[in-house]
Amino acid sequence: MGGAICCQPQNGHQKTQHFRQKSSLNPGQPMVKYMMDRFARIWPPLRHLAALAILLMAAACATVAGKGPSHGAAVPPPSPPPVAVAAPAPPSAPLTDLEKFAAFLRNARVRALGEGIRPDLFDRAVAGIAPIAAIGEANANQPEFVKPVWSYMDGALAARRIANGKKLMAENDATLTRIEAKSGVPKGILVAVWGMETDYGRVMGSYNLFAALATLAYDGPRRNYATPEFFAALHIAQDQGLDPKQMVASWAGAFGQTQFTPTTFLTTAVDGDGDGRIDLWRSPADALASAAQLLARAGWQRGRPWGYEVRLPAGFAFEDADLDVVRPVSEWGARGVTRLDGGPLTGGGHASIYVPAGARGPAFLLLPNFSTILKYNNAASYALAIAYLGERIAGREGIMAAWPRDERPLSLDERIRFQADLIALGYDTGGHDGILGRRTRTALRNWQKAGGHPADGFPTASMLALLDAEAAKKNMATR
Repeated sequence: MGGAICCQPQNGHQKTQHFRQKSSLNPGQPMVKYMMDRFARIWPPLRHLAALAILLMAAACATVAGKGPSHGAAVPPPSPPPVAVAAPAPPSAPLTDLEKFAAFLRNARVRALGEGIRPDLFDRAVAGIAPIAAIGEANANQPEFVKPVWSYMDGALAARRIANGKKLMAENDATLTRIEAKSGVPKGILVAVWGMETDYGRVMGSYNLFAALATLAYDGPRRNYATPEFFAALHIAQDQGLDPKQMVASWAGAFGQTQFTPTTFLTTAVDGDGDGRIDLWRSPADALASAAQLLARAGWQRGRPWGYEVRLPAGFAFEDADLDVVRPVSEWGARGVTRLDGGPLTGGGHASIYVPAGARGPAFLLLPNFSTILKYNNAASYALAIAYLGERIAGREGIMAAWPRDERPLSLDERIRFQADLIALGYDTGGHDGILGRRTRTALRNWQKAGGHPADGFPTASMLALLDAEAAKKNMATR
């Protein structure tokens, strides 16, 4: 019977006609009713069961017929409509310097008020300030790094500066004696700091402190330095009851007669005259006592010298003439280093050899107190100027060996090229900003040693010519 009722649509008409011929189905009588009647006549109890079976079979046939010619394959669901993708927004125009500066001040106000700065004080500190173009130029032309060391030392040890130092040391002897007794820092060194930093209070800077620091902080390479200094300056103004408009400073944001940065003031400055306030602008005693406190905390060794001039032996390995190469004084003596008069080295402990003008210039044995001076200003030529100005103010001799004054100074473009050549040759100078500091000199010394030159780390025009040629040759080889 299963073959008599077929669910295939394409054969359905033929099979139905065959079934009608075998039975007495009346035309127009529904097939399901006819079959139910036949089952009922055969065995009445099967009528209900037969009806259910036939209904299920009919439903199955309808389902299969609805699937069409795919022979049971599932119809895939319709694809979702395409999602519209917005076109990328055009890039915004970069902020101008004035917009960056204004954004810095807006953000600074939020932070300052969060640190407890009064709104009226902040607003007065920044009223009318704008980026100072001259500060960028000053940053690129610091005399410690761009002048030949002998020219820098000539200015530091000018006869007028030495005479004024002697005069002021005598006038402030009681104050200086008290400060030296407490800190251990010699009078001559303190007066030398005073003279080098501001010409004994005569030149303390011409910039508003907040304008200078905001210029450095809003953009550029010194943001990390200047941002905390800006907020420290606000706290000084509030704590000391100062008018922000009267707080003058150098382009770098150092202020007062001994040029403290704001953060150093907050941690180190002291009241040297006992009036209950710390005023580095108007009180020499406050300024000198604060300078002594800074050097003492940095590790000044009481009763010990900073170093002295020495004579190097023939064949000295100049790659060891570096502030970072520290050896026992006895080892330097064993290698043939002597005092200028040929006598043995004195002082004990450990020391470095320093040749600020290379193999042709003076040489110095530097003891730990020299490194302490570097904590005031991390330029070796500055520390040497402080050391020798202190010597001269105290009535002792100056530098005896001759400088190589025939070496011409390099221009800014040449200094930048010097660094670029070293970088191209694989030596790390830390960048090419034209400031030939210790990192550049170390790179130069490594290049000199690799090329068989005296590794004194001293940049000259002749060294630049050799570097140019080698860098050009390497560039051609890599094309």
